[in-house]
Amino acid sequence: MVPPQPPTEIPAAIFNFFMLLLLWRFSLRLLRRPHRHRTWISESPSARHLAAPPEKSPLEIAQERYAQGDIGDKEFEEIVEHLLKSRSPSQDW
Repeated sequence: MVPPQPPTEIPAAIFNFFMLLLLWRFSLRLLRRPHRHRTWISESPSARHLAAPPEKSPLEIAQERYAQGDIGDKEFEEIVEHLLKSRSPSQDW
């Protein structure tokens, strides 16, 4: 005859049961989906649409705003002067 368990062991048994269920679930998930080798987005031909578009330079943004009429002649010239003064030699624009 098995003696009854004290009430303090019941929560531990419930916790162990749910942990066993989680372990079993993740084990089945790993068996169904084998690990695939991860590649960079730029290397994957099927994921090229996920790559971020190239960023515009500050000069291109200023030119677009000027062409759309968001900024005037004087403000555009000030922006260009400021960009040319603050430009480092390593920038391509």
